[in-house]
Amino acid sequence: MATNQITTNANANTDDLFPFPIHRNPIADDYDVSREVLGDGKNGKVFKCTHRQTGKKCAIKILKNARTTRQEVILHRRACENCQYIVQLLDVYENHRGSVLYFYIVMECMEGGELFNRIQQRSERPYTERDAARYIRMIVEGVYHLHSMDIFMIIGDLKPENLLLTDETNDAILKLGDFGFAKEGNNELMPLLTPLYTAYYVAPEILSNSRYDKACDIWSMGVIMYILLCGYPPFYSQNSQLALSPGMKNRIKAGHYEFPDSPWSNISQEAKLTIQRMLTVDPAQRITIGEIRACQWLNELTSERSIDISSIQDPEIREQLQVAVASATDLQRRTDVDLGIQIQGPESSNVAIRAAERRQQENLNNHTHC
Repeated sequence: MATNQITTNANANTDDLFPFPIHRNPIADDYDVSREVLGDGKNGKVFKCTHRQTGKKCAIKILKNARTTRQEVILHRRACENCQYIVQLLDVYENHRGSVLYFYIVMECMEGGELFNRIQQRSERPYTERDAARYIRMIVEGVYHLHSMDIFMIIGDLKPENLLLTDETNDAILKLGDFGFAKEGNNELMPLLTPLYTAYYVAPEILSNSRYDKACDIWSMGVIMYILLCGYPPFYSQNSQLALSPGMKNRIKAGHYEFPDSPWSNISQEAKLTIQRMLTVDPAQRITIGEIRACQWLNELTSERSIDISSIQDPEIREQLQVAVASATDLQRRTDVDLGIQIQGPESSNVAIRAAERRQQENLNNHTHC
């Protein structure tokens, strides 16, 4: 988008090489960067900015020079090529602040915001299983594209906070953003070098310190699909002070979760079966991204029945989820020692308890007015 000086650092050290042109003129020449924060990724915050020449709204991430940030930029640039389900990377600037080198990553502005916020604000018509399937389909297509390029999000970075909508319309495109944890590999089993993960979405093989591959993304999608259909996660911490309690860790490693009658009684068996195949503990037995694309639930059997998403739409519950996810993000380097803690069902979670209390009050109100 920018028209000023472009430098291809072909003569740079191999470790610093970007395989595409970057800009070295001041970012302020081309963009007006505001202080409004749009998001906070693994390697840096995302701010709103405006292209001076065209007035186009964009987003900009400011990253301090490091091997991990360079890898993030390179993988994001590769990932967004020829795929409408990946947030587009528009420009890369290399600027100094004093003696410190920073990269300014300009991306398309996702004006629809986070997926969960959009669902929470939905009021024009009921939310249905088919709506959830449409969102899952776009996530699947994005992940399929990444896997076909030997890129995977890994270690739980495929999560709702990184699923963004292009605009506020019902036909908005859902895109994957933030490649801070993305890895490159042709699906060989890779060693776990660092214990980095977002607790709600991390696959059991990561917690077992096993080698991992693209199957980790399938597990994360299974968790997201579960949340999109009921409003709360299949695995959670009983201790609000811990992002990943020993009990939660045990449940993930054992694949221990349930489909309580409320709200799952109104969800199709095909949806539940798809989740079960995605949340299979053994990654070798887990459904593949190609099999998900072809599954009946996405292509034939999606119900038009409205489903209960009060756990997302209830402001108190939504706030609990946001606080819990923020805690998980802040503590994503935490590891826990396995302890012999009794596994409890999802009816014990704060989110589920609040939802049950709300339904009980609604039933009481209905009987009172009979």
